[in-house]
Amino acid sequence: MKRTTLHFFAILTLGIALTGCGPKKEADSSETAKAENEEKFDTKASEKDADFVANAVAGNYAEIKMAELAKTRSANTEVQALAAMLVDDHTKVLTELKEFATQRGISIPLEEKDDAKEKVNDLSKQDAKDFDKQWCKTLVEKHEKTIQDFESTYDKTEDTTLKEWINQTLPSLKTHLDKLNTCEKNLKS
Repeated sequence: MKRTTLHFFAILTLGIALTGCGPKKEADSSETAKAENEEKFDTKASEKDADFVANAVAGNYAEIKMAELAKTRSANTEVQALAAMLVDDHTKVLTELKEFATQRGISIPLEEKDDAKEKVNDLSKQDAKDFDKQWCKTLVEKHEKTIQDFESTYDKTEDTTLKEWINQTLPSLKTHLDKLNTCEKNLKS
């Protein structure tokens, strides 16, 4: 009887401890894709290319969401036009990346990364008067980092198809950055 009571309390304590841990946070789909790609690819080079594609997919999801937000939140015609262009261009790039990933068996995320979700949420809470400036600043920073990642991957990858795609996509990203910088300057004056 004593032994049964001890077992009961041990199981009860374990149950309470496990319940107290609370629900687990759902994994970021980018992290899931990265883990899947680590298992799929045998070489570091292939794994790095897969990580680049997965990150680029997540980045395009984020830019599309941020641009869609600007289309609805901004009253500035320049910001609205720029946002519409970004939605169109990044949707096209996202489609190309998904096709490439499918052809190569690369796992990709289904949405933007958690930090990008937070950024979209922060932007959506901006006052109307501050939204445009903060949106431009955020997109300038994002495009600068994206261009840097694309150029770095271009220099390092041995995949000629990926290299060619990056080479075709970079001019559009640089055009976006130029237009975002101009828009940001116009908002300051």
